[in-house]
Amino acid sequence: MAKKRKRELQHLRQEPSRRRSYQLGNTNPSDIYKPGFPMNILSNVKLFAAFGVLVIASMIVAAILTNRGSSNDANADDIRTATPDGSATASPSASSTAKSFTAADSVIDTTKQYTATVKTSKGDIVIKLYADKAPNTVNSFVFLAQKGFFDGILFHRVVKDFVIQGGDPTGTGSGGPGYTTKDEPNEIANTRGTISMAKVSGASEFGSQFFINLKNNTALDYNNPSANKFYPFGEVVSGMDVVDAIGASPVGAGDKPNPPITISTITVEEK
Repeated sequence: MAKKRKRELQHLRQEPSRRRSYQLGNTNPSDIYKPGFPMNILSNVKLFAAFGVLVIASMIVAAILTNRGSSNDANADDIRTATPDGSATASPSASSTAKSFTAADSVIDTTKQYTATVKTSKGDIVIKLYADKAPNTVNSFVFLAQKGFFDGILFHRVVKDFVIQGGDPTGTGSGGPGYTTKDEPNEIANTRGTISMAKVSGASEFGSQFFINLKNNTALDYNNPSANKFYPFGEVVSGMDVVDAIGASPVGAGDKPNPPITISTITVEEK
């Protein structure tokens, strides 16, 4: 046998012996040192990498849950405002409302007649107000109009063949004036073109949000068997074509018109 081949065989025979000698020396297997946790992980590259991924993933999940919890806590005491179909959405707190008042000043004379001209990005809407039938409601509406409360805000909700809704300074459908006014029950129906105040389902008071009926909405009337009754305080006498144009506008999330439709000003005339 060639010397080279002989040396290769000797090498192959010796390698296992050397390996055993290196691993065990002259000790019993039970005497060999085995590292504990976490050093056993550090000595295993694959296990160490998997452990690292698990730690990072846990930190990301914890951060997400923390942010989510903070958001929920911040909204826990939010005011809730309504839509005329009785639904409600969480709203910013009153302190976040740019235009806020503690109460409406007395600004009308119930022996006189009032009309409100709502200038919008679609045209003008003229509304006759029922100061004799809903004096407190009309007074609040006129007070806010005189203070410029409605200037520059959106029609934030449009539901085709139902209503167009505005009066929220935040444009979210959940803002208000900082105070509420109690219902003034009457037997005026929510016919096409009448204007009523929006409120929380079952509530007996409202803020600043109003809606104009696009059709006869008898389900909202004073004789509705449920607690959700809405009492008109005026009617459109000019510009119903503008109301219909707003009502036919394309909408996005939350029934908000897209592109937006704004109220430039609401001016009130006394006769």
